[in-house]
Amino acid sequence: MARPLSGPRGLNTDGSPADMPRMGRELTDEAGPAWHAAVRWIVAVVIVVGLQWAAVANDGWVGLLSYVDLGFHELGHMLLMWAPDTVHAFGGTLLQFAVPLGLAAYFFFGRHDGFAGALMMGWEAVALRNIATYMADAPVRVLPLLGGQDGHDWVFIFSRWGVLQHAETIATFVKVLGFLAAGVGLGIAAWGMAAPLLAERKQAAYEERLKTLPVRESRNHVPVSVDLDE
Repeated sequence: MARPLSGPRGLNTDGSPADMPRMGRELTDEAGPAWHAAVRWIVAVVIVVGLQWAAVANDGWVGLLSYVDLGFHELGHMLLMWAPDTVHAFGGTLLQFAVPLGLAAYFFFGRHDGFAGALMMGWEAVALRNIATYMADAPVRVLPLLGGQDGHDWVFIFSRWGVLQHAETIATFVKVLGFLAAGVGLGIAAWGMAAPLLAERKQAAYEERLKTLPVRESRNHVPVSVDLDE
């Protein structure tokens, strides 16, 4: 088997640094200039911030996305109809919380798609804000619910646990988790934006360094002779 050609030590065959971060190298190679690749991450930041702003401004309800959350919430109850009453009541919130978080993990860790992972964390932040609003409503019961106030999950759960008087405090904690989820989404987008820029700088530094290295003759140089009698 022929030995593949390789560049100078520390470089790939295309001249890029061998230890350049994979994500950064792929972005700069496939998407053109680093600033062009950064545009998609700016879009991710705008979406995550926009979702969080809408969730805060509307007490956790963000149009179509919240209807999707509601669908998963009701599906969670259906999937756990066989479970004890408390678990059945908790099942709606559990699935509403788990679906966007699970998708974020799938895209980020399984598919290595930071853009989709950031958006899913933005969705997770909205879901947590909606859950917090539902929890805080338990003592006052003013939210319009599909099954009416008699089917209020968190009135039932908090009453069973004897913490109904602490519903607002628990809801505040969940709101903080929502802000943290949005922060994670923004952090993923920020790293995605910075990685190709850092990789581009590192490659430029390697190229500048190569210009200062001496040129060496091949050790296996074979002299070529010319027969003048021919």
